Amino acid sequence: MTQYDYRGAIHCHSTYSDGGGGIEEVMNAANEAGLDFVLMTDSNTMKVRDDGHERWHGSTLLIAGTEIAPAGSHYIAFGEGALQNVERLKDLKPQEMIDEVARQGWFGFIAHPDHGGTQRFGIPSCRWEDWNVTGYTGFGLWDLMTDFQAQLDREDLSLETFNDFATTLTGPRSDTLARWDELCRRQKVVGIGEIDNHAYEKEFQDQKLIIFPYETAFRTVTNHVLLEKPLDKDPEKAKKQVLDAVRWGHLYISFDYWDDPTEFSFEVDNGKASAGMGEEIALGAEKTELAVTLPEEALINVFQNGESIHEEENNEVLLEISQPGVYRIETMRDNLTWILSNPIWVKK
Repeated sequence: MTQYDYRGAIHCHSTYSDGGGGIEEVMNAANEAGLDFVLMTDSNTMKVRDDGHERWHGSTLLIAGTEIAPAGSHYIAFGEGALQNVERLKDLKPQEMIDEVARQGWFGFIAHPDHGGTQRFGIPSCRWEDWNVTGYTGFGLWDLMTDFQAQLDREDLSLETFNDFATTLTGPRSDTLARWDELCRRQKVVGIGEIDNHAYEKEFQDQKLIIFPYETAFRTVTNHVLLEKPLDKDPEKAKKQVLDAVRWGHLYISFDYWDDPTEFSFEVDNGKASAGMGEEIALGAEKTELAVTLPEEALINVFQNGESIHEEENNEVLLEISQPGVYRIETMRDNLTWILSNPIWVKK
């Protein structure tokens, strides 16, 4: 099937909440980084949209969502129009928050679910605490800030950690992925990548640092949405295309800092039909094949129900499968996750 691959960032803050840069700075950086879209999530506000910023900025579409941000258990939400009474949603309990977002026709993701913060820089944990909630679309599998901040309380912290940050990242947390795999066996849970970028100014060893400049963050944990048609020039139509793809899991997460993954594909074919990420397909009567293609060689790992069933260093895999399950792909480059797919659900 022909698909169009568009890259973007999810979860970003500007001076409309607690970010360090204005919208013009943010979107100029997005243009420079080659992003097609940015899903802005300024905390507890819809003023980004109210002030007319939800539109094309050069070659990058800004889509205004919000982060509902109480003391803990944050939720990022997206949809048509504006979310009403958004400043009051942070006072609700997690399930009430999710229900109110859905009642208004929006959808949402549990943000940075295993965020631990950092004592050295006084950033508290914002873990999601209540996993009995229902009605959310998915959650963040890999968050740049969660990953990076986990490195900052080490005794050997140095300026090199900041200047060469990509070599210190460890990728998606194993406990986050394990929870996702478990949930996906019972229901559809879409996985996204987050940067949660604020362009904070911090001081370390008498030097002022920006963590991270927007353009740097925009080149790291990226979401590639897959569309059946090219992204529309009309901003409202393009917004719907992007949000529909995000909502239904027609996307993969990648670390674009070193390698461009744009030609990545993952499909399952049962002889009569094929399915891509976020979709469901039945086992074929005679043969069902799982196919993975990469633009370059990498370590490819095929997972079924959270267990690795095939691993090889290559730029493609063609694997016959005979069992139902939740299938997903992870690839590694330079000892770090390069590509993390959303699943394909294979039924009997």
